[in-house]
Parts: sequence; C-alpha cells; structure tokens
Amino acid sequence: MTLHDRRGNGPTARSASSLRLTRRSFLGAAGALSATALLAACGGSGGGSGGGTAQASELDIYSWANYFAQDNLAGFTSATHITPKISTYDSNDTLSAKLNSPAGTGFDLVIPTSGWISEYASRGLIQKIDQTRLDLSALDPALLNREYDPHNQYSIPKDWGVYGVIYDPRAVGGDITSWQDFLDAGERPGVQGKIRLATSGWENVAIALWADGEDWNTTDQSVIRAGGERMKAWVTKTKPQFTGANVDQIVNGSIVLAVHDQSGARRAIEQNPGLRWAVPAPTSELWVDCYAIPKGAPHVDAVYKFLDYELTENAQVTDTRFIGYPTALAGLRDKLPPGTDNVDLIFGGPGVDLSKLSTFVVNPDTVPIYQDIQTELHALS
Repeated sequence: MTLHDRRGNGPTARSASSLRLTRRSFLGAAGALSATALLAACGGSGGGSGGGTAQASELDIYSWANYFAQDNLAGFTSATHITPKISTYDSNDTLSAKLNSPAGTGFDLVIPTSGWISEYASRGLIQKIDQTRLDLSALDPALLNREYDPHNQYSIPKDWGVYGVIYDPRAVGGDITSWQDFLDAGERPGVQGKIRLATSGWENVAIALWADGEDWNTTDQSVIRAGGERMKAWVTKTKPQFTGANVDQIVNGSIVLAVHDQSGARRAIEQNPGLRWAVPAPTSELWVDCYAIPKGAPHVDAVYKFLDYELTENAQVTDTRFIGYPTALAGLRDKLPPGTDNVDLIFGGPGVDLSKLSTFVVNPDTVPIYQDIQTELHALS
C-alpha cells in the first residue's frame, strides 16, 4: 500500500521518513498570513450561486495535490468521456484567496476543509448542493450534518482525520489519555525541548481549552485569552517547536511528544513500534475535507456526474487506499483488503467516537485572537 502526503509531496512508501506535517486543512493559517490578510481572503462580496450547465469535455477541479486515485479519474473519464483537469493548492489560505478573486472563476469543484465551509457559504463563494441529484445514503452519518454545515447544504464529505498525539511512553512517563496528561508530560525534564506543537493558533490554544473543558468555538474572547495565557506559561517552561513535522524526528527520538494526525502516527509507529498514539479526552478535532461547488461553476452537470461516481463504494475504497485517509463511506473499514497494516490507525485509533469530536469553524471575530496568541507562543519558545 502506498500512502500520500496530503500536502502534495506525491506518493510515499511506508518506509519513507522525510515527510512534512500531513495535517494541512487550515493548520498553517496563523503562520502563513496576518490576521488582516487571512480575513481578507475569506471576505469580499457575495455573489450568486451560478449554476452553469454547459456541456463539458473537461471538469476543472481545484484540489490538494495527489488527492484522487488515478484509477478513479480514469474510470470516470471512461464512463462519461469527461476528463478531470486538476489544479492544486497547498493551503486553505490559497484556496480562500483564489475563490475571492477573478482568478477563481471557472473552477467547477473545490475541496475545502470543513472549518471554512460556513465562511465560504456566508460570503456567497460556494453554492448550495442539490441533494436530489446525489445518493448520500452510503455515507457515514457521523460525518453528515456537522456543525460547520448543518444538513450538508453546501458540502459533501470527501475524507477525514483527527487531531491527536504521537508520543514515546518511556520518555513521557506512561500513557497519555487526556489533554491534561499531555500538558503534564511536556513538563517532564526529559521531554522539555523535544515537543512539537501545531503551526495554528487555534489548535494550540485548544489544548488548554479542552483540558479545562472549554469549547474552542466559543465566542467569549476572555475564555480564548485565558487559554492563551495558560499555553504561554506552558511554552515558557517546555520550549516546543512549531516547525512543519517530519516523521524522522518522531521515529528517531529527537521529538518525543507531538501533535499530529492519524496518518502521520501510522507511518511513525510502523517504523518505531515503541511509539504510541492517542486522541486525548475530553475532546479533540475532527477535520473533514469536503466537496464544494464554487459560485458560477460553468459545468455543474459534470460536477454531479463526478460526485455520483466518487461516492460509489468502489471509488471510496480506491481513494482511501491511495491517499491513506478514510473516505466518508459507512463501514469503510470492513471493505478494505484483509491484512491492511495498522488498520485501526487509519480510522483514528480503536474506540474513537467521531460524534464526540468537534471542528473549528472559522470565525472572523475570534481568528485574529488565536493568531495573535500564536505569535506570542512563537516568541516564547
């Protein structure tokens, strides 16, 4: 089985090691753009939904690189005589800016991460999904009707991941089962300086918020700032890194405690079985990369043909095996080939309950606060 780095670095064998942090979605927003630039990318005028129905020989898709199995793309073309033409981006920031600019016109389908859906919808950058043209009955109900898009009016889930922790139990003194355990482990003498956090302010501040039983989607700015103060005190003592991850550092022990997604954990544990993975209590992040149709998409009929093809069981299994992340098919695990390595980790680990996880929903009122805190965390590390 070949895995793919979700940042578009192409196919990587399981033994490959120099890999960047695979959790992209909106992970790098705080480091990549100022608050003003980020919100400007999300902002702009509204607009009609478009709804072009021109006959298409091509389908223009704007996506993360290497995000569709070639067998599926070829199969779709054979069945419909429509050729998917894929342009790529490496962050939700880039997608946001493109959708809100003249350069974004002409795309038929995009693949934003869940937290951005409500913002795009409110700005008129994506159009409503006509669910009468699709069969969603085979999709996992836990991935439908989420907080970022009630009733899936604007998006259809493509694939998903969870935010958790890879760690060396010998270094951190045992198992990590909660975010408080994570914070306590980071203060151990042998762990300080060997920690990696995210490059996103909301994901880092969320650690303190979750440990205190708070919601990272709160609109109470005082709660967010209190979580930031707790993380700043912790960072001052623990001196973590905020660099893009590569699995090598986790495997060789130069990093012994790191936030990551389950795909990175799976690669690391395959190379160093002494490592462990946890999705700490009481909650953590579920991210979902989604299909969405931009306003004014010129080939809407072709989009629905493509979605209809991609949502079939065979295409869902094929994409999972190609990208290394689970697609949205219900019962997917039982449909993977027998003997798939570390199959539990593909799905976030044994016992993970998606209904207990939450998605960060981009809010222009709180994003700048999280970004400011991230800048302060960097300065203290």
